[in-house]
Amino acid sequence: MISGKVMLDTNVVAKNALIWLEGMDISARSDENGDFQLEVLPGSAQGGVSGYTGTLNLHTYYGNFKLKRTSLALQDGKFIYDSGPVNSKGKIAEPIILQKLVDIQMRLQPSLLVLGSTPQVRIDVTLTAMDDTVSVYFPGTFEGVISPVTIVDQESGEHWTVQTTIIGGVASNFTRTLSSGQSMNRTMMLGSGYFPDKNATYAISPYILLKNQTIPAGLYNDPDGGRFTSLDSYWKLPFEREGDVLTVQESDD
Repeated sequence: MISGKVMLDTNVVAKNALIWLEGMDISARSDENGDFQLEVLPGSAQGGVSGYTGTLNLHTYYGNFKLKRTSLALQDGKFIYDSGPVNSKGKIAEPIILQKLVDIQMRLQPSLLVLGSTPQVRIDVTLTAMDDTVSVYFPGTFEGVISPVTIVDQESGEHWTVQTTIIGGVASNFTRTLSSGQSMNRTMMLGSGYFPDKNATYAISPYILLKNQTIPAGLYNDPDGGRFTSLDSYWKLPFEREGDVLTVQESDD
């Protein structure tokens, strides 16, 4: 078993970061404190006589941060402790710190929605490249859904993906390159009819992917089936977004 801690360079712990071991296609998530543990398959299930011997890359992913690769050594199917970044207790000694590539700012108007009083919620999204040039995929239409947004109930985890109306733009797919400090904006309108008539708090997640870095194909495999890049599973990818929470109050009727 290997353990470690993930931090964002914004000086906060990386909750729910995706940790994936290339070559064995096993993954883990960091907890509320940014800590994670990863266990490999038994040596007999890794192939060969006694398991894998060599080095494998451990990838740490957070959607709008730079992918981090950590090289780990194994012998006979087991991690080698007290080697490279791993200490004698099997922990990656230094926190894995992820570099922010794109700042995501969202503004919801209203941020408190009383059902029956307002027909739509305006979503303003501003993406700003940090220190490096980045390529951002922000689709107009994806899997047949126009300007898709996923709504996640923060208490129950229930989620659904809906279409929105793009204001001042067209529903075409594009990848835009942003140089350091450059921003792009998109405004969408979300119908209030997509919310059940109850008091709840929701995370609003527009579909965005960074395209400037090479992501191993296996990292996006959802252990529950499918791909994290599909609309069904996209909500599981970790991102740091500001202003993405919508509070809904049930109608008086």
